Amino acid sequence: MKSNRRNFIKKSSWLVAGTIIMPTFASISKKMPIGLQIYSVREQLKIDFEGTMKKIAQIGYEQIESYGLGTNGMYFKTMKPAYLKHLVSNLGMKLVSTHCGYFTYKNADKIIEASLISGVEYLTVPAIPRNMRGNIDHYKKVAENFNKIGEKCKAAGIKFTYHNHAFEFKKLDGKIPMDTLLKETDADLVFFEADLFWVVRAGYDPLKLITENSGRIVMFHVKDGVVGMKQETTVGEGIIDFKAIFKAGIKNGLKHYFIEDERTKNPIANIKADYNYISKQNFTQL
Repeated sequence: MKSNRRNFIKKSSWLVAGTIIMPTFASISKKMPIGLQIYSVREQLKIDFEGTMKKIAQIGYEQIESYGLGTNGMYFKTMKPAYLKHLVSNLGMKLVSTHCGYFTYKNADKIIEASLISGVEYLTVPAIPRNMRGNIDHYKKVAENFNKIGEKCKAAGIKFTYHNHAFEFKKLDGKIPMDTLLKETDADLVFFEADLFWVVRAGYDPLKLITENSGRIVMFHVKDGVVGMKQETTVGEGIIDFKAIFKAGIKNGLKHYFIEDERTKNPIANIKADYNYISKQNFTQL
């Protein structure tokens, strides 16, 4: 009886200890995976695509955003989407998003099909052609097109996203075009990737953009700029307050972020320096 009693006490103690320890483990936060928009190394990819992607993986990047998906359903004009998915996956990374040229809902089918084959979560248009942004009515027509594309994407099981530059924040007809894109698109069909460099360069407050459009800004492009924002610098060495921006982003629906470093001199060294900075920060914790 005494032996059974001692065993019961021991087991009870372990159970009590478990109830104390478990919440501690549960409270440990997890950092968002570090992503790269591979446009950062565009010239290297032209020379040695597989070798360059291997270098990206060796640096430590976990997620990839591609570019170059065309209406013919191919990446970079001739690369099959299944090949890109296979390559990224074999290197231990995940293809999350891809940029493509501007397209309409009428020629969306092949792009959507290629997105599904390559396994991306987000299909992202990175810019609006110059001849389609002359006035606010133009932006309303773009928004109408985006809604129709977004509907097709949702039916297929992926999300449609738009990536900004600076021009969307310069007033036209007394209105900010980005406001029009946000207001005229369906929140369930069209999402946004905030390029933080271009938002700040345009003189717009990224915190305002994020907090006033909760749930719409699902991805970031992370790149930094010097005072005046006339040129880029290594992430963390410029003027952008990433800590405050990520805090607002995570609170308001941020899902992924991608380093994008468009400097053409020493691109591999640049993306390594960007990675080294962001990997040491705690503000990417969920």
